[in-house]
Amino acid sequence: MQRNLLSSSLILGLFGAVLYSAAQIGGPPGSTDLLRQNVPSQNPYYGVEGESQLLDQLGGSPTKRPKPKRILDEISDPGERRAFEALHQKLAPQERLTAAQQFLKDYPQSWFLWQAYEIAAKASIDLGDNKSAIQFGRQSLRIMPENPLLQVPLAEAETMEGNPAAATQDARQALEALDLFLPPAAFSEKQWTSLDRQLRATSYYVLAKAATEEGVSGAGGERKLQEAEDVASKAVRLNPSDSGSTYLLGLIRLARGNQAGAAIAFAAAYQQAGPLKERAKQHLQTMYAHSPSNPQERFDAFVRDLSAAEVVPPDTNPPQGTKHARGSAPAYAGSQVCQGCHQREYAGWLNSGHTKMFRTYKFENVVGDFNNAIYADETGKVVARFTHDATQHYVDIADTLGKWHRYRVDYTVGAKWQQTYATRLPNGEIQVIPLQYNREQKRWIAFWKMIDAPGSERAQVTNFPKLSSETAYLAHCGSCHTSQLRVTTNTPTPEPKDLAFAEGGINCEMCHGPAGDHVASMRLAKAGYKPPLKLQVEFGKLNNQDYVAICGQCHLQSQWLSTGPEGEINYRHFPDTFYVHYRSRPYGEFALRAFNKDGRFRVVSFIVEAFRRTACYQMGQAQCGHCHDLHPSDSSNVRDLKFLDHPNQMCLQCHPTYATQLTAHTHHAAESEGSRCTACHMPKVMSSVMFKTMTHTIDDIPDAEMTARYGQEYSPNACLICHTDKGIPWLRQELSKWKEPERKALAASSAR
Repeated sequence: MQRNLLSSSLILGLFGAVLYSAAQIGGPPGSTDLLRQNVPSQNPYYGVEGESQLLDQLGGSPTKRPKPKRILDEISDPGERRAFEALHQKLAPQERLTAAQQFLKDYPQSWFLWQAYEIAAKASIDLGDNKSAIQFGRQSLRIMPENPLLQVPLAEAETMEGNPAAATQDARQALEALDLFLPPAAFSEKQWTSLDRQLRATSYYVLAKAATEEGVSGAGGERKLQEAEDVASKAVRLNPSDSGSTYLLGLIRLARGNQAGAAIAFAAAYQQAGPLKERAKQHLQTMYAHSPSNPQERFDAFVRDLSAAEVVPPDTNPPQGTKHARGSAPAYAGSQVCQGCHQREYAGWLNSGHTKMFRTYKFENVVGDFNNAIYADETGKVVARFTHDATQHYVDIADTLGKWHRYRVDYTVGAKWQQTYATRLPNGEIQVIPLQYNREQKRWIAFWKMIDAPGSERAQVTNFPKLSSETAYLAHCGSCHTSQLRVTTNTPTPEPKDLAFAEGGINCEMCHGPAGDHVASMRLAKAGYKPPLKLQVEFGKLNNQDYVAICGQCHLQSQWLSTGPEGEINYRHFPDTFYVHYRSRPYGEFALRAFNKDGRFRVVSFIVEAFRRTACYQMGQAQCGHCHDLHPSDSSNVRDLKFLDHPNQMCLQCHPTYATQLTAHTHHAAESEGSRCTACHMPKVMSSVMFKTMTHTIDDIPDAEMTARYGQEYSPNACLICHTDKGIPWLRQELSKWKEPERKALAASSAR
């Protein structure tokens, strides 16, 4: 039975005390173990390859991903390696801080600065120096923004320092990262389960405290207090032993007039040891004194009765991943069936690169030089020959003993800037020929050698006749170059021969979902009647996260694919949706060369990861379709751009103010290359095979200090890409002159 514990006049009297009490809570006492630990973001000694889209394990499970390789092996300086390893051997906070500071001083251009800054930040927290912790933490997150193991303790430090805005931002980003990424390989499943709950609980606590202060101060009122109670309840569910969250929940309920609920929360906090026990007792004693119940009831019995109640009700809708409706799965109909009703879109799709990802061989589709061309290895020895007759193209490759083997070209892969070829073996297995033709340079290259780590077996062309599983096309390329790829057997460890696909390339249903129900609905419709579309995806109705998730099925390098219940690999037979929000490997587990030293992604296969870091995506709801047309009318539009002839319009559609202030913003002539938005904000700093392409960190801004620290090779600056004769002093001077005039020009434009 709930009790009317406090009078309304007393509630009003306590209202100011609620705000004071909330402000006095630093971080939840239950989270101090997390702050004392120098928890690494990842095992610092390991990383996985970051330069090729690999399905590392057919039907792989996120809990059984392959053991990463040593990324420290990529560090040539033995002193740096020893110094970095030593950072993880220091136990006392002061020792860790001193070692981290020394590392930052001795190796200011290291790949591992973000981890050294993180260690310094956590050591500073342990030493009670939150201001230094925040400074170190911001430096780490500038390089590696997706790091909940740092963002959560940093959010607590910011809370203690009275910066709720920064704390809220870090807490929210931490929660997003926990949902987005797989557990770091450094932790066992049991360890991560416990730590994940603690990280989430602390993040919710930080959000609840900020919302409480805003609500009680009058800025947000009841709406903010409701929000505060919701997130505080989540914190308590995840970590009921945290007296800080429980006590805060009591304050929130008190502010909202829920006296009974507040008393239950205070009783729970009182039962736990810690600095808040006495404060909770004071609230309970006040409530006990004003209780209209039996005056003979003892205080301890009063508290015992309260403690028997649930602090928060169980979550009736706990997160369990994507839910899918029951019922028969919709059928996949194939791209040909779309042509009859959608002729313009179908013709545009044929112009796109998606159709050319993987095509059955046709003589006229081959772009490589097969006119008795040769390929020689690094010693000058000829190891491959390229020939053709009137109807067929062939590749001859020598094995390690010098014996020649002939392979027929059965498939072409790509056509924009390079083209690769594949051959089908008598058993039906498809193997990727390890030589690729670069159209721009008009020469053959061994592409595995360019993208694999040193020592890769498949990188040696003469190993190809061994027909390793490492060059099996469907296992390593099929998930992004074929449509509706699936495992055809029930074996727990499928092999490449157990894979099959519906169509080569990326067909309509890879983006729009299974068309069977839609086609049937349209065909059965009576004249003059518009039937339901029965489409799983209508892109105009998607939020940007779902839109990008569909494109990310192929363009998200870090995602971890797993098979569906019917053996599906790159699609699903779900009745309600066919695409999956795949979780990503933590970025820190990828090989160093996947990044620039300033933290920006260096390799083009991380294009979605780069895009998701931008404010355009996170705050502006930007998605791929704002700039790209996947049904281009012009076959020469190789990047599938929406505004091919007016590229600045891609940015101006969201930032129209710059249209009338272009030169004030760009400091270049309006028609010059320097006045292209992409020249500064999407510079060509991402590596593809044999060329550079644009980054999709769209709000990239030229940073003189990062380039001064790391050099143009490891922190490429857009200005110096064009002004190759200039240096850092010029760069600093020019960029410093831009800021104030641009601010004034934009302010004047906004005033009009």
